[in-house]
Amino acid sequence: MKGQEWALIVTAAAMLSGCTYDNLESLGSPLDCETLDVSFGTTILPLVSDHCQGCHSGAAPSAGVGFEGHAEIASNAENMLDRMGRAPGDNLLMPQSGKLDSCSIALFSAWINAGKPNN
Repeated sequence: MKGQEWALIVTAAAMLSGCTYDNLESLGSPLDCETLDVSFGTTILPLVSDHCQGCHSGAAPSAGVGFEGHAEIASNAENMLDRMGRAPGDNLLMPQSGKLDSCSIALFSAWINAGKPNN
């Protein structure tokens, strides 16, 4: 077999065995999910307000853990991310209403990786 024929066969095999995905969610984060400039005030607090504060706020927050302000959210952020990232059906998955979309989880993770700024 000549070199060009071998290269063609290798290229064709690589193309046929490429990655496939059933949907965009399986890629990790949707294509329109921008995680470069995540803000606590405009991204994280609304996410936590919408999905966490229903149970984790007020005088008697669930499990005694409140997520009402930056200090509380920042000090619990890694645990919150762990809970968000659990598989559906896991008893520790939060919120209990169901797994958050991959973009929300990616945004929360990006905020943690940026040092959990209060911006």
